Amino acid sequence: MGAMAVLPYRPAPFFANKNRAFWNLQSLGWAGAFLLRGSSTIANGQPLSSLIPVLISTVTGYSVTLLMAVAFRFLLKQRPIVTWGVSILTVVLAAGLVAFIDAWVFSTQNRSGDTAGLQLFLGAFYLSVTLIGAWSALYYAINFYLTVEEQADQLLRLETQASSAQLAMLRYQLNPHFLFNTLNSISTLVLLK
Repeated sequence: MGAMAVLPYRPAPFFANKNRAFWNLQSLGWAGAFLLRGSSTIANGQPLSSLIPVLISTVTGYSVTLLMAVAFRFLLKQRPIVTWGVSILTVVLAAGLVAFIDAWVFSTQNRSGDTAGLQLFLGAFYLSVTLIGAWSALYYAINFYLTVEEQADQLLRLETQASSAQLAMLRYQLNPHFLFNTLNSISTLVLLK
């Protein structure tokens, strides 16, 4: 039996490629939200057609949070008061947009229902604020973690450079003494013939 070549597997850190990590988390998170809301809908005895509003809501949330990610990337570079204030406003506005679309889709699908529009909107708004607020908190937490990791790596590199510089300085201090001692030994040997 021939030996099979095995390529060495080197696992890369999850956040080695930040862009890919973002897309993976974004897709997995919203897929999980869809599965959770979809299974809840089916478990409550709703027909399969009621998954359509859940899917539309999930796609809306996915799209809105992509726009929020662009805004948050810009806000990360601002003063904390600006970052927090504009982020909270962004979450409320985004949740309002998602809730409006959710309420509109639900009322369009259930024309015979007697649910009040404002009640429907407020229920959808509560769910949207929860989801988008959690998404935003996770976004900022991950970016904070990555910043701390980056600073720790930079500190380690600086400590390594400082140690190397200190060793080089000691070497330079020893070299003149070594040269002097060597020349002194040579001159002593020349004098002694």
